[in-house]
Amino acid sequence: MKRFLLFIAILGFITTANAQYKKYNFGLKAAPQVSWMSSSLDEYESAGVRMGFSWGFIGAYNFTENNSLVSGFNVIFNGGKLRFDADHVVNGTATGLVETVRTYKLKSIEIPISIKMRTNEMNKIHYYAQLGFGTSFLFSAKTEDEFTSNGQVYMEKDSDPQMWKVRESLIIGGGIEYALESGPSLGARLFLNQGFTNILSGKNDALGGLKEKGTISFVELAFSIMF
Repeated sequence: MKRFLLFIAILGFITTANAQYKKYNFGLKAAPQVSWMSSSLDEYESAGVRMGFSWGFIGAYNFTENNSLVSGFNVIFNGGKLRFDADHVVNGTATGLVETVRTYKLKSIEIPISIKMRTNEMNKIHYYAQLGFGTSFLFSAKTEDEFTSNGQVYMEKDSDPQMWKVRESLIIGGGIEYALESGPSLGARLFLNQGFTNILSGKNDALGGLKEKGTISFVELAFSIMF
């Protein structure tokens, strides 16, 4: 009888402990962002930032009350700018080497996975840090070149530039969550998504067939609702 009562007591404690927090949370996010491109090549350099946007679905597995494994998907609209020398053709005549600013307009789907670590609740607010990795799959890419030849400014567009379809990145950031009386929680977070794999697969013939190299990174301010 004593063993039975001890078993019931332990089972009740485990049940009560597990009932103190949800094992799973799901939600939605929307995030304006600022993105840029950079290159390890001396012949290429960043030429500015672009405003972007993402939206997505969030799924969290809470293995303790304040620690979670977070994944989901993000649909990302962003890009960047690179400056380099290139050869163009204007009215059937090659321009020779001219300074070119290429703007990349990209659309991709990202699958992130990260660890989320929260503080205890303080006045219905949790603060948290998050660290993980992301894998993105490019499904649309366009570029626009701006260059000057004989005193005139020209624009050239390409709807199918040479780019790798997969991008890997490091994700790091933090934010806050506010619990509503009705149950859901509202969140805001600031994240750095730092790309570390080359996304360019073309060659610059004007620079002796130089293989292009470039990475894309962005900072986003994400707003979310979790259920």
